Amino acid sequence: MIFKEGVIDKILFSIILLVIMGAILIFTGGKEKPVLSIKTEAEPAAAVSVDNSGISALEKSLEEKIATNLENIKGVGKTKVLVTYTSSLRKEYARDESITKRTSKETDKEGGTRETVETTETNHLVIAGNANPLIVVEQRPEVAGVLIIAQGASDPKIKEQIFEAVKTLLSIQPSKISVVPLGGV
Repeated sequence: MIFKEGVIDKILFSIILLVIMGAILIFTGGKEKPVLSIKTEAEPAAAVSVDNSGISALEKSLEEKIATNLENIKGVGKTKVLVTYTSSLRKEYARDESITKRTSKETDKEGGTRETVETTETNHLVIAGNANPLIVVEQRPEVAGVLIIAQGASDPKIKEQIFEAVKTLLSIQPSKISVVPLGGV
């Protein structure tokens, strides 16, 4: 072989890049100036449905983790936890945005000049290989409140330990946490 594999890969990449750039120039015309960019923004709810089971699964998972950890604290006993969120999961999707601007100048018989600017915008979701939109950011919602029902919560010291553990674990305001003793069986 005359060329090493790395050199062939670089040459092949350069050729593909030139072909893509040539295709862009052919399709946009000579006088238009294309501006291509990837833009992220929140997708409107109408375009992509919100998966309500995702938030339920998130709540359930957090509830189970908190309950399991609290039950390991000495004196807490059997524990039930309920977590609520202020909103659903927020996702930002990658978008392919193309803005084309065309400027034309016209001169009339009296010497007056008129300039016209025509702007064309297209905006599409970037689709990953599995036909789903490409997610750039996925943000968990803020915890609205936590209710802890525990056997040992009738003891003020245990109740305070539970309260402090949940406050520290979730880093939320104390007013969003309620700790109560477990009632009858």
